[in-house]
Amino acid sequence: MKKVVLTGGSAGIGKEINLFLLREDYEVLFTYRNSEESTKEITGEFPNAKAFQIDFADPLQIDDFLKKIQDFKPNILINNFYSGTFIDTYFHKTDSDKFLTDFQTNVIPTLQITQECIRIFRKEKFGRIINILSSSLKFPAMGTSVYNSNKAYLLQMSKHWAMENVKFGVTSNSVSPAFTVTDFHKNMDERQMEAIVASYPLKNNLEGKDIAKFIGLCINGGPHFNGNHIFLDASNS
Repeated sequence: MKKVVLTGGSAGIGKEINLFLLREDYEVLFTYRNSEESTKEITGEFPNAKAFQIDFADPLQIDDFLKKIQDFKPNILINNFYSGTFIDTYFHKTDSDKFLTDFQTNVIPTLQITQECIRIFRKEKFGRIINILSSSLKFPAMGTSVYNSNKAYLLQMSKHWAMENVKFGVTSNSVSPAFTVTDFHKNMDERQMEAIVASYPLKNNLEGKDIAKFIGLCINGGPHFNGNHIFLDASNS
């Protein structure tokens, strides 16, 4: 049974990915922060699910999670966690502290977790890194400069992970899903949501289960499926 570390696996897209993997008999160590009810449902239904509550803004909790990863010895890492807002305010109105705070909360923990997993993967001569990004990298919405810049940083890192580790049997791929309605977008204007969906060729929302299917490709695509960044948006151009 392959072992997966999934950050942010109790709600939204992360939950759909989590359920997909658990139903395929993967053993999943997933993180959550506040979604206790959803987490209990997942761990109650699937004995192969292991939950870890964490606040990624707390360095001590991150250290504890890194130790948990060492003991777990995963084969696969899915970087999905993101804390903060999708739409905030215009770039020129953004407080400079927010750039640093969001980077420290979202990007730095992702880098630390990926470093820990890569060490394990290289020793085992096998590993899969999958990064959940955003189609907003292609069509940025107003007020998303902080969110998009963090996702863009991780995209560039993903390319380096792919290049540096493939000879050790480790691949790194990223997916940018089209707009998917989750609690993350609860502050968006409904008219804005409708306009985004109307611009897509299929005229409907991408669902979490569609993204989960792509995860299977990243896991089973072989060593040559490496360094890819896929916009999962029905070829919206």
